[in-house]
Amino acid sequence: MQVDSKTITAQDVLTSLGFPDPMDAARQQARMILLGRRARYEAEMKRLEKKWGRSLEAMRQLYLKPGVEHAEMDEDYLTWQWYADAKQTVEEQLAVLSRE
Repeated sequence: MQVDSKTITAQDVLTSLGFPDPMDAARQQARMILLGRRARYEAEMKRLEKKWGRSLEAMRQLYLKPGVEHAEMDEDYLTWQWYADAKQTVEEQLAVLSRE
């Protein structure tokens, strides 16, 4: 027996998926997106840590050391720092979703 799709609402679909409140569905979707981003950022940070054999903090000290210039290292450090900052932002966003 087929159901006429014109009689099914978005609310019906969300309810059938276990989300009677559309905001709960939106929060869950946002949480999944953020968890995916966090995993991607962490993987990139681990890759850079392995590549350079040092922590981000140790890389920062080398980056800031006067007289030391290395284009690839500089680029990787800035990328690594961006991932660290982005991961922190994601953590803050996840915390907000958990409170609401």
